[in-house]
Amino acid sequence: MEKPVSPEAQAAELHFILASVDRRRILSELQKEELHVNEVAKRLEMTATETLRQFQRMSEAGLLQKIPDGKYRVTPYAKLILDISSPLDFISENREYFQDHDVLLLPPEFRARLGELSGCKLIPTTIDTINAVTEMFLDAQERIDTVTMGTESIIKIEEQRSREGVKVRWLMHESLKPKAPSILRSWQKPPEIRWTPTVIGHIVVTDKAALLTIRGNDGRMTYESFVGHDAVFMKWAGELFNHEWEKAKPWYP
Repeated sequence: MEKPVSPEAQAAELHFILASVDRRRILSELQKEELHVNEVAKRLEMTATETLRQFQRMSEAGLLQKIPDGKYRVTPYAKLILDISSPLDFISENREYFQDHDVLLLPPEFRARLGELSGCKLIPTTIDTINAVTEMFLDAQERIDTVTMGTESIIKIEEQRSREGVKVRWLMHESLKPKAPSILRSWQKPPEIRWTPTVIGHIVVTDKAALLTIRGNDGRMTYESFVGHDAVFMKWAGELFNHEWEKAKPWYP
């Protein structure tokens, strides 16, 4: 009797299959549309023999399925695997960032969805991050939600946008409470403020864009940021802000 394959061996085989750049490229093409082997070989500039070999291996692994007209498509199992692996692709692409930043500060449900940041870009410098936030505030039409991002110039822009009818919410570290009255003295319409004993980093969400930084491994705030207008990223960032907002305590001046 043939010995059953252990779950560990099955997982190892799957990781081996997905570790191939060519196989990942093939899966990517077939995610877009059903294709014949020769069509994929031509698009990826691979030999027909090598392409067929890769198709056979992935078919045996349950990732590809041949349909009656001779074309191939990814299986529901493959779609699930690719969806689950998307956070790993994003993390791998930005591994230097995640070496230096404490991503475990993110709630588990948001860490599991890191692949949703794939549509944003990494800004590596402080000045570029401040410029990006400034542009976000100037473009906002409905709302500006921020966690800790509070340079003097940025606060002035928020104040002006508040006067123009944009809803502003601040989630601030409680150590900043003593500064709040002086900061808000000139505001005609103060922002809604909540206080928290811990912050993940800088989070900025408007109706047009979003930005995220994560604290460094040493606990310090950093300004290397992920920023973008991608709807999926904006939804992720907005849900993260609301998650942290609901846990925080309101402040009544």
